[in-house]
Amino acid sequence: MAGRNIASIQRQLTICYRNLDELEERRAKFGINAPIDLINQIHDLRDEIAQLEAVLAGHDKPEALSPESASTVDARRQQAAIETLSERDWDSLLRRIKDGNCTPFIGPEVCQDVIPRGSDIARAWAEEHVYPLSDADNLPRVAQFLATSRDPAFPAESLAGYLQGLEARPNFRDGNEPHSFLASLPLPIYITTNYDEFMVQALKYRLRQPTQEVCRWNDYVRDIPSAFDPGANVEVSPANPVVFHLFGHTNVPEAMVLTEDDYLDFLVRVSRRPEIIPSPIQKALVKSSLLFIGYQLHDFRFRVLFRGLIASLERSLRRTRVAVQIAPEPAALDSITEDHVRWYLEDYFAKDDVRVYWGNSFDFISELRQRWEDFIGHDA
Repeated sequence: MAGRNIASIQRQLTICYRNLDELEERRAKFGINAPIDLINQIHDLRDEIAQLEAVLAGHDKPEALSPESASTVDARRQQAAIETLSERDWDSLLRRIKDGNCTPFIGPEVCQDVIPRGSDIARAWAEEHVYPLSDADNLPRVAQFLATSRDPAFPAESLAGYLQGLEARPNFRDGNEPHSFLASLPLPIYITTNYDEFMVQALKYRLRQPTQEVCRWNDYVRDIPSAFDPGANVEVSPANPVVFHLFGHTNVPEAMVLTEDDYLDFLVRVSRRPEIIPSPIQKALVKSSLLFIGYQLHDFRFRVLFRGLIASLERSLRRTRVAVQIAPEPAALDSITEDHVRWYLEDYFAKDDVRVYWGNSFDFISELRQRWEDFIGHDA
């Protein structure tokens, strides 16, 4: 096998892709009761595809496909599977970005250099206000405690004031800063679940003319003017994009989805009144590839977003999604490895056509930027 040329490897990749599609269709028919043999076949085929793609990408030599020790093969398989997406998924993503058919979702990790993590804010609040339970790093629950022990508006107003008082800002001059790079892409809609205004600021830095929108999900914000109101005549385009704050932002604390009750009320109201999500945003959710950046798939915020909001929309029009996350830590059992956790999450999200990049969002942005520059350079 060491003497195989590039054309031969590409033909083998095509066969593997086709076989993988057939196996995935079979697994989808079984649902959660898919036989373990079928799941193992899919994992083995993904490993083979990862090795072949590594050869084509120049990350390995053809000789790597020859028999080796089990430990060496396992190490290479794990590295190839964890680090990146398949070449096919990268190509699909880049083409949809170029066509404006990609909608980024911006999550909390992209702000971690300038805004404390939600868990850190929760612990500070828990200590200051004597939170009585053990999950003091759970921001929605600690915020719920404050809403109950103080008043319902206290958590959002406190957090909004704290975030507005922070002086640190992202360095938009850095081409690998997530907001700055995303703002350079020809996209018409950006959706953020963060409370800050960094995405709007990055678009302005890139000399685009963004419109900032907030989700009018409760009675307190129902009458806020919107660019999507009838007669507003706002043209949504890559030159004039919309930044849609799904969970509110600091200038409108009444719109912030923060406590556990907020998240539940948000889901109930959106399910009962789908028009709360403006029609152009709904269209973007079902007709474009959704690029989640800065989330962990097991986080409460992502699960509310993905399982609650997006899963309720029409499935038939959806295109491939990409989810970006930090590889989760395994459970504290010697028999459970990172691979076990990774495979479980891949299986769990496979039926929703999610592709997972196993690394942090900054690594993803760096690779996406390089691939995007190569892609548009070849198209020029």
